[in-house]
Amino acid sequence: MDLFVWFDDEDEIVSYHFTYNKPHDEKALTWSKEKGYLHLGVDDGSNPGKYPGTPLLVKDGVMSSSKIIKLIRNDQGDLKPWIKNFIVEGIENYFDGKTET
Repeated sequence: MDLFVWFDDEDEIVSYHFTYNKPHDEKALTWSKEKGYLHLGVDDGSNPGKYPGTPLLVKDGVMSSSKIIKLIRNDQGDLKPWIKNFIVEGIENYFDGKTET
């Protein structure tokens, strides 16, 4: 998995991009203050017998917020706790009671 986080000049999180299920069936969860949440699949650009193409984000099926929360909570990397909490709490609050797609 990979996590990219963008901050404004006041060190507040303005967006993040989280990818998981690598290297096969990769998914991406993106959040921004302006646009909210977007869950997509990653087309890795594979092209058997030819050079690979550029990976692209594509429409995808159902998302499991509980799986994403578990992956983030269990990560033993050097992610600062307040960033981890920001992401987990946002996902929990947004998807609480919603159909996940």
